[in-house]
Amino acid sequence: MKKIDINLLIFIALIVIYILGQFLIGTFSPTDRHFHFDTPADVDFLYYGAIGTQLLNNFPPQDPAFSGTNLTQPFLQFYPVALLAKIINPYNGIRVLGIIYLILAGLLLKRYFPERYGLPLLILFAGSTFAPGLNSAGIDLIARGFAHAPFYILFLIALYERQIIGRAVALFLAALVNGYMMMMILPFLLILFLIQKKREWLYLLMAGAAGSALAFLYIWLAAPAQPAAGMILRSIYFDPREIIKHLIPFAILAYVYRSREMIILLAVAAVFGTFVHHNPFFPIFLIYFCGAMMIAANEAKVRNGELLGVLVVGLLFIGFLLAAYQKYNPFRGDYYPRSDSRVRPALNWIAKNTPEGASFLALTADEKDLALVMEERPVYIGYIGHLAHLGINWKERYDKTILAFQSGQIPPEADYVFYGPVERKYFPGASFAGATIYQDRDVSIIKSSR
Repeated sequence: MKKIDINLLIFIALIVIYILGQFLIGTFSPTDRHFHFDTPADVDFLYYGAIGTQLLNNFPPQDPAFSGTNLTQPFLQFYPVALLAKIINPYNGIRVLGIIYLILAGLLLKRYFPERYGLPLLILFAGSTFAPGLNSAGIDLIARGFAHAPFYILFLIALYERQIIGRAVALFLAALVNGYMMMMILPFLLILFLIQKKREWLYLLMAGAAGSALAFLYIWLAAPAQPAAGMILRSIYFDPREIIKHLIPFAILAYVYRSREMIILLAVAAVFGTFVHHNPFFPIFLIYFCGAMMIAANEAKVRNGELLGVLVVGLLFIGFLLAAYQKYNPFRGDYYPRSDSRVRPALNWIAKNTPEGASFLALTADEKDLALVMEERPVYIGYIGHLAHLGINWKERYDKTILAFQSGQIPPEADYVFYGPVERKYFPGASFAGATIYQDRDVSIIKSSR
């Protein structure tokens, strides 16, 4: 009788879980009790879809949440979303890519570790500790794998492919996909080179550094006033609490499997996550990658170690199910369709009757009252959380936006005003100096008179 392939069963089960996740996460509206697959699940997904729209309009792409300025966050991974959006909408494109990247990562792990790829897949794509404040890798990947999975796939190739040229190219691209994550990879490679004196680590270090330098050059040229270094420096302080919550199970795996390379990377990620808090998710994500590779590339070095490893992964999977339910339950969390049928006719009109690069003055009041016009055109100022994270000086435009809705004077950088349900909620009866070129019961669009 043929032996059951546990690795393949895990792989198939994960694909099924991810397919179900794409149908359930951010699609069911508690308000109208319907599923929506053409609207953003939260303010982040609105931004992602808008970035995809901007990528195909010009290069460098415009920041859809701060019109007239270049986008300075990594955006290479958004090009597949932009292309899929031409066939399906960007939100379904994000869903499809999440499944594609899971399958691609699984096939790569199967190629490199044909006897041990199942548990590593579970750790990376469906693992979480219990009750963490910050997401594990899997909790993010099931909802937005399009953004993060390309880095892991490229890093896998860089570590385990046979040809050094292919490995170096993969790491170079990984730096362009996520330069912040590369800030942890470069010290890891330097330490390995100093310990092992192998040229492969030096070549990879040079490739990663070259990609990082190119990314830095782009940001410097695209937004010379953006204080990227200052943002990171201001985020440096000692706080290990959150990283420890995720580190404990992988400290156990480090003891069981004794993978020197992954222990070094685990230590680098833990130190980075303890002191640097600009984006605290990425050190946590890297910790899960380390745990996955510990099991993939090594046999257990202690008695009953394989059983202990299975138990740890099993607990991580249970933690993933609990965390995913808590985060993505539309009746409890913040992931539900931000749909508003009242603005859809106006958005369709805007897509057909205004220039692609036109700037709209609209309101994003919080994570629930959004400027949905950003799906079609860049806005004068979007969600402040996104702008502050990128180090953009948003305060001046914020003040001008409030003044515009109070006085009716449209800022010179804005071409149109979108005056819809959100704007009427906060500024009822606002009147603007310009011609009303579209109007229905819920939305007015005013063209600037300048």
